Amino acid sequence: MRQAKPFALLRRFLADRRGVAAIEFAILALPLFMFIFAIIEVSLMFFIDSALDASVQRISRTIRTGEAASSKITLADFKSQICDDMLLAFECSGNLLVKVDVLSDISTVASTNPIDSSGKLAVTETYNIGKGSDYILVQAFLPWTAVVNFFTLSSAELSDGRYLLGSSVLFRNEPF
Repeated sequence: MRQAKPFALLRRFLADRRGVAAIEFAILALPLFMFIFAIIEVSLMFFIDSALDASVQRISRTIRTGEAASSKITLADFKSQICDDMLLAFECSGNLLVKVDVLSDISTVASTNPIDSSGKLAVTETYNIGKGSDYILVQAFLPWTAVVNFFTLSSAELSDGRYLLGSSVLFRNEPF
């Protein structure tokens, strides 16, 4: 009879269902929270990228209309206006890199590869707003630190783990 007691205790332990929900939640909590953080991360990245794109579009209009030339807006002023126009621009003013180039012909448009082979940011800032009827290419690059760095969201990842968000605008200056 003494032999049956340990088996009865084991049988009772295995039949006890109290705390099963807590154990199941503990098993599923990590994937659930990783999925929630992934949604937040991707949403925030797209929000900042669309804010950068809209801001570059709006502020580039000052070049197109000749306001930048008449007001003598410098590269620092141009970058400041882009950052001020963005909602929730995280460290924008110190990290934003801008290239404003005059194109001789629309067929000479070439994409700038802002990341070199070692994964470092390789953008030389330029600010040439041209004159009336010139083709202008405005490119803005914003290194962005991920809030939750669990995932590789883009191939535009820098060697230091930041992502590179970018925006481009191509237009022809109005005659001024």
